[in-house]
Amino acid sequence: MDRNAVYIALAEVAHDRETLYRKLRSLPTDVVADVLFHIPPEYSELRAALPAMASEETQIQWTGASGYPLLFQTCAIARAMENGLYRFANKRLDGARVLDFGCGWGRLIRLMYRFTDPSEIYGCDPWDKSLELCKQAGLRANLAQSDYLPSALPFEDGNFDFIYAFSVFTHLSERAASAAMAACRKSIKSDGIMMVTIRPLSYWEYHHANINPIDVSRLHADHHEKGIAFRPHKRESVDGDITYGDTSISLDYIQRNWTEWEVIGQDVLLQDAYQTMVFLRPK
Repeated sequence: MDRNAVYIALAEVAHDRETLYRKLRSLPTDVVADVLFHIPPEYSELRAALPAMASEETQIQWTGASGYPLLFQTCAIARAMENGLYRFANKRLDGARVLDFGCGWGRLIRLMYRFTDPSEIYGCDPWDKSLELCKQAGLRANLAQSDYLPSALPFEDGNFDFIYAFSVFTHLSERAASAAMAACRKSIKSDGIMMVTIRPLSYWEYHHANINPIDVSRLHADHHEKGIAFRPHKRESVDGDITYGDTSISLDYIQRNWTEWEVIGQDVLLQDAYQTMVFLRPK
């Protein structure tokens, strides 16, 4: 990859945002990611026209990683979503109206510029700090704050082709997860697709060994008996429920309880082995 050639080509059209973003859509996914990760200071107009990358501190706070290792993982996720849409639903991400449910600082939204116009990209998050970081970075997307226990999504013009929630349902209580799926169901096209990630049973051993000690046997029992295990974090409750923590969910649980959805496929990435990608379509 000739980075300078890419910077020069994009800088030539940086004065015209529509043309610039159209140019981004003509580039390979990893090239788009590389450009959005770092633009040299001599390309000042291009730097001003595209969103800034989140600080290393923010990247680590949200994901536990930063820099190119995180970028490689993010590219793999974007390609897996693109591939899953085509493989399981014969659909393309190009030109789709997309929602990042639980968008955080816009990690994945940035890569959606490879596929569709910013006007077709939406993001929501219940934490106002997430949205503030997106705005500070100059992220171009339709952003809105969602509820922790949503009854609907915060967009009047939803009707999405594709909704994805990466590392969201891996943290939600059962009540919050059910509410989120019901809200997304109201705002997806009849032939739309949703992708969520879930943690497998084996996640709890990893958590115990690498993050902090937990009662693995209890969480295993919950997962086996109910299909879902949830360990709440020390946070304020929302309507009597602590909605955020760490969660494992089985595929069987989804099929039994998310009755408005049909599972059409799944995928796993070695770059993030404890995030199983599940693709669903509305019934």
